[in-house]
Amino acid sequence: MATKKNPPAKSPAPAAKASGPSSAPAKPAKSAAASSKPPASSKPPEAPAPAPAAPVQQLVQRLPVAPGLGHQADLPEVKAPSLENLNIRVPQGEDLTEEDLLERFHELARAKAEVRQRAEGEALAMGDDVQLDILGYANGRLIPLSTRMGFWMELAPQVMLPGFAEVIAEASVGDSVEVGLVLPDNYPAEQLRGMPARFLVDVKGAREVRMPDTESDAFLKLLGRGSTHEEVMSSIVEEMEGEMADMLWVDARNRVLDEIVARSDVSVPKALVDEEIRRRWQQAEGEVLAQKFFSLEEQQEALDGWMHHPGIRDDVERRLKIALVLRAIAQRDKLQLTPQYALELLKESSEPFGITEAQLRESLLDPAASAQMMDVAWHLLAVEHVMTQAKVTFEGAEAALA
Repeated sequence: MATKKNPPAKSPAPAAKASGPSSAPAKPAKSAAASSKPPASSKPPEAPAPAPAAPVQQLVQRLPVAPGLGHQADLPEVKAPSLENLNIRVPQGEDLTEEDLLERFHELARAKAEVRQRAEGEALAMGDDVQLDILGYANGRLIPLSTRMGFWMELAPQVMLPGFAEVIAEASVGDSVEVGLVLPDNYPAEQLRGMPARFLVDVKGAREVRMPDTESDAFLKLLGRGSTHEEVMSSIVEEMEGEMADMLWVDARNRVLDEIVARSDVSVPKALVDEEIRRRWQQAEGEVLAQKFFSLEEQQEALDGWMHHPGIRDDVERRLKIALVLRAIAQRDKLQLTPQYALELLKESSEPFGITEAQLRESLLDPAASAQMMDVAWHLLAVEHVMTQAKVTFEGAEAALA
């Protein structure tokens, strides 16, 4: 089981394939089930904090928010930057490809498939939905962001982790599998490209997926997007173009936020970045590793991996800078946030995540969750204020209108 590993100092790197988590280099380790429980008196590197409500986690993780700044001491002083002449030009996005359209068509067809739960011990097959616990190692260390617990995925080839799915497909429900692979040269984490990696994977569950006959009239009727394949594909094009337009606005917002940060010349103390990374690690990985009986030394090693991961540090530092600058702007411009408007802002931003108003209201009743939710609402209010002052131009828009 993907419970715990003690990888040897060296490990061969068979070019296997992989698919699933965002990180993939790993080392061989004891059976995931093999775990040495720490002494009763042991304590993790950081005491686990109560897990926030799911809506809070989703919003905080997706938005460039650094929660809890209002409760931090010794925050750096930040002078609110001018919002005058805030002119941003957004480059054109990439065009839709045939591959994009076919992938979306596959997703729509898969949503209409017949599904059967596979029994314990039953063999898997490519095309199944599988639920996995995953731990990844590279260089004898747990890969930051590689931990996945209860992770559902389609058992299909993955470009960034070649071969992973093919190895898992040879297993059965309840099996523990070790997958060795070499990360491709275009792997997102530059420092891991071309490196041997290993995953310890527990197959927690699976569903057999019987795809419908996508050429049939019955399928087209079930899909409800037109009576011909041409009409279906046209609806997909329209839908995806709308999504791409939304993403251009997200890009515009990020560029505006980066511009106000550049204008403020804000500097974030290393201790503040470390504290935020530690909080994120605890929430995303620390509690899981403790439950899997990783030793204190292994937990600290995993935390160190996050601390020294350039991508994680850059992202956290950027989020903190944005949060500090928005906080200064909100104070200077005397922004006001009523409980009702906070709920409206949260509702609008949480809809894409499938978060209901009832869930939001429930989170706002919990003191710890409410504090984070209000941090998010303040962020949204300040971003809205800044965006009203910005002039955004999209490259190619003039030609499209013409």
